[in-house]
Amino acid sequence: MDKRKSDILEAVVEEFINFGEPISSSTLYEYYDFGIKPAMIRFELESLSEDGFLEQPHISSGRVPTDLGYEFFASRILEREKKNNLKDARIKNLFLKQEWNNFVYEFSSKLNILSILADFDNEKVYKIGLENLIENLDWNDKKELNQVIRDFEEIDNELFLKKGKTENTPSVFVGDKSPVTKSKNISVICGRYNVNGSDVEVFCIGPKRMDYRKVIKTLKGLEN
Repeated sequence: MDKRKSDILEAVVEEFINFGEPISSSTLYEYYDFGIKPAMIRFELESLSEDGFLEQPHISSGRVPTDLGYEFFASRILEREKKNNLKDARIKNLFLKQEWNNFVYEFSSKLNILSILADFDNEKVYKIGLENLIENLDWNDKKELNQVIRDFEEIDNELFLKKGKTENTPSVFVGDKSPVTKSKNISVICGRYNVNGSDVEVFCIGPKRMDYRKVIKTLKGLEN
């Protein structure tokens, strides 16, 4: 994918995450400078839709990202993010001191997501923030909501079954590609760390419209 098209795709995903409304070519033309007219932006949006990165909910509406579009967006962030110094010293200190209960609480509060830490050496799972996840979901499907709750209840076993399969660098899973959840309407971002000899994994679970940039930066900031 050429740079202009990838920049347009990134802009669509960023705007949709921020505002939750389909993004039109006129909106992109007004707020971004891609060096082309609205008609050419519209052509690029159609091309991105044909390639599976975007979709159009209604004929007269703008575009929204597909799972593939979210994955592309997250991959661009991962490519740019090097080791990041975590500005929130309290979270980093709790992490390094292995105060896991306090860590997941602060982590979940900072990112407004469901936060989970798996301490494999001691066979313990710490999790908090289910209400954050539910409050930020974009849909009101009772069946899917029940699936999210089941995922939360069963995730301890799933984590130990998938132990060690997470990359050291943050990994992003959108929809049904998640290794630890079954709901097709959420995303999981996770990272594996060695903290003073202890093997732990941190999982951030949120809606597809979660703030990928902020979550990835925070996870990178936990690296020693």
